[in-house]
Amino acid sequence: MENTQHLFRIGELERLSGVARRNIHFYMQQGLLHAPHRTGRTMAYYDASHLNKLAYIIEQKALGQPLFSIRENIERLEAESPGCFSARRSTPARKAGTTDRRMPRRGKSMKTREAILDLGSALFRQKGYRATRVSDITTRLNIGKGTFYFYFSDKKELLLACVPRIFGELFANGWDVIRQEADPLKRLELRARAVLPVLDEFCAILAICEEAHEDPDPKLKQMGEQTLVTIRKPMESDIRKGMAQGLIRTVDPAIAAALMIGAMRSMRVLRSMDPDISDDAVLREVIGVVLSGIRRH
Repeated sequence: MENTQHLFRIGELERLSGVARRNIHFYMQQGLLHAPHRTGRTMAYYDASHLNKLAYIIEQKALGQPLFSIRENIERLEAESPGCFSARRSTPARKAGTTDRRMPRRGKSMKTREAILDLGSALFRQKGYRATRVSDITTRLNIGKGTFYFYFSDKKELLLACVPRIFGELFANGWDVIRQEADPLKRLELRARAVLPVLDEFCAILAICEEAHEDPDPKLKQMGEQTLVTIRKPMESDIRKGMAQGLIRTVDPAIAAALMIGAMRSMRVLRSMDPDISDDAVLREVIGVVLSGIRRH
């Protein structure tokens, strides 16, 4: 076993990272953390890469990223730069007794906050950010505006809280299939296939992000940019892997990924023109054209 002076027991990892052990175990179950080093049936040790990954997870969650997206980013970073989390400096530990979960405000029911998030997510998808008003939410939930502002400082903060939820709900189910596929070209096709059942919502999210990107508020602008990056980066990673394997010709990964996103939006146009068209035909006519253009022949 490695020198134990560089390894931690779960209690020390919990103290150094500020993350509760139940969350550490959950992150391992979800594939964000690798298994600990074991010296027996019950003795488990964690290394610096566990600590640095936890710091990265906390940073990304603070930016509003869903866990499945953080997991994919970790895999991409490790593939591009093996050992990067072993060398990466961790962020300072949080104060003792705190965790990476946002604690509910004292004396208020979290059911109200969840109801606001549920309705806000639905309205943002249906109407867009600008057309959704705080009064739409308070009227439907029969709550006062004071209650709304107890949980969220304004509509922009609500949007920041809703986008990761919307995004995670749409694509969490398709992630495992994509993760198991090794061929980069097939992964790109699977990403497009995962969008098809939720195509309207996907296009609505893109529209919301574009609205946010044009907003003068830097907080909202950052959210829009970060969400677009979250959508684009995994495709860029697949394209880079395809080029390295000789399956994809030399292209600019960012431009090719942007073309893929544009093609996904075009699938909605094709469906509106022909409501009876099959999913396979949509993929063949739209995504197939893009993949054919970047495939090495």
